[in-house]
Amino acid sequence: MIDISRSMSFPFKDQEWGLKSLIGVLFMILGVVGVGIPIVAGYLTQTTQRVMRREPEALPAWTDVGVMFVLGFKFCVVYFLYMLPAFMLYLPFAALAVLGGLSENSHALGVLAGTYLVFVVFVFVIPYSLLITVLAPIFAFRFAERERISDALDIATVFRIFRLHWKDTLIIALIGIALSIAACFGLIFLIVGVLFMTLYTYLVMAHMNGLLYLEHKRVETAT
Repeated sequence: MIDISRSMSFPFKDQEWGLKSLIGVLFMILGVVGVGIPIVAGYLTQTTQRVMRREPEALPAWTDVGVMFVLGFKFCVVYFLYMLPAFMLYLPFAALAVLGGLSENSHALGVLAGTYLVFVVFVFVIPYSLLITVLAPIFAFRFAERERISDALDIATVFRIFRLHWKDTLIIALIGIALSIAACFGLIFLIVGVLFMTLYTYLVMAHMNGLLYLEHKRVETAT
């Protein structure tokens, strides 16, 4: 089983954790215009890679933002493709909403669109999103290993690894959800507190993804 306490404390073992976290938060703010999202995603992937390579547990340096951007952009493609089925389910709702605005039977179409949306969200979107949340640590380290999108999208391998490590992946998912909820309390310190707590959550998750990879390799070697 992965060492959760090790992941929770690792960001603070870096002597420059404050400065590196501040830079991370600044890039998260740039995420509002889309620029910072791939960079932060690349930084988190590098964090996972450091754990996978058993390097000293320090936060990556913000030295080559260009590399982080490319790496993170590729991972964003992976995540988008995993979430695409959920996005596609919203298309009929959008079509009904448009037709409702153009038709004389706008009320009836509006009711139909609302009913469809509620049904799809609760029956399909929420369960599917939870499934992706649980599988995310696996396809994250699969991508980090060779930085290949195809590795992360190998569904058969992802589920095979999940069957071997379902307890650890569930624990990682639950911790991620709990920390995300805790990040809301950053409102006490205004938006900055939310951003710092959110970045901390991402870093802990990235570290645990690396530990899950090491555990998987240990089990593979043993068998």
